Amino acid sequence: ASTVEQLGGPLKAKLIVPSAPLTPEDVVGVLKGRGWEAEIVKQADVSALIPTSSDGLMKCVDGRPSDHSAMDGPKALGGVYSIATNRGVTDIEGLKKICEEVKKCGSVPSCHGDEHAHPAPMGCGFFKLWSQSKLDGIPAPKFDSEEGQKAILEAGGVYECLAGSHEEKVVYINFVEGTTLAPNGDDQAFVVDAWMTGTYNLDVPKYLVAAASTVEQLGGPLKAKLIVPSAPLTPEDVVGVL
Repeated sequence: ASTVEQLGGPLKAKLIVPSAPLTPEDVVGVLKGRGWEAEIVKQADVSALIPTSSDGLMKCVDGRPSDHSAMDGPKALGGVYSIATNRGVTDIEGLKKICEEVKKCGSVPSCHGDEHAHPAPMGCGFFKLWSQSKLDGIPAPKFDSEEGQKAILEAGGVYECLAGSHEEKVVYINFVEGTTLAPNGDDQAFVVDAWMTGTYNLDVPKYLVAAASTVEQLGGPLKAKLIVPSAPLTPEDVVGVL
């Protein structure tokens, strides 16, 4: 301040502060504005939540059963394609670097296809929308589904094949760090582990809008449950229990 004053500078200041982080309540409001049903549920009320592990795939949010067993990794849009689309990465070398980053952060990079698509890797609806420039504000990749699959495998990742048809009934948006839900073929759900946006420093609004748009364009259920951490036990809670 003294320097500006002595140099005859303007005695006018604007203090720039961080914007408030997006809250689950904000997300509920946005989804309802898009015509969704949305509610917040506590971690303690979702018995299917499991801890993630370093052996788990960073796999797609798709709720169909997989031919791979490592379902205890974070669920993200198209697997590693979620990071690429959020950052505007459209080339193979950039995709391989993301795979290395995912491994360093403690997950196995992956992509998927299914039994019906030709070629099979186009069975990922998120990649299909991305490749067809149907995700607003996200440039299409400069590679096709088979080239993406090959790059991910070369970078030490995994390709999984999903079985059956889409029968998801709900979209879980999970804010409980280090947890996920495994696919259940008998009770399908889209699972978006929103906490991983912090792990990879992603643009959260852009990511969640892409998730909503993907579900909408794929004809999925416009019904979301946002999972938030349960409040820690307090001394007063203990008194009440005793």
